[in-house]
Amino acid sequence: MEPNLESADRTLRMTAGVFLILGGLLLLSLSYLDILESWWFIIAGCMAILGISGVLSAVTGKCMMRKAIGH
Repeated sequence: MEPNLESADRTLRMTAGVFLILGGLLLLSLSYLDILESWWFIIAGCMAILGISGVLSAVTGKCMMRKAIGH
């Protein structure tokens, strides 16, 4: 597979992914300490999964949705 992301796209995905992971960890810790309600675990998990997928997409340089959306 050849990379289909440019340098600016990879930087944006890496930055957004890291912030999503950190935000997910923050929400997870606040929910664990009972500062937030327990349903915030779901949002924290979704944020962490999106962040990890963004970082992996930036590392590989491949956007899997490009073919699906027609670019």
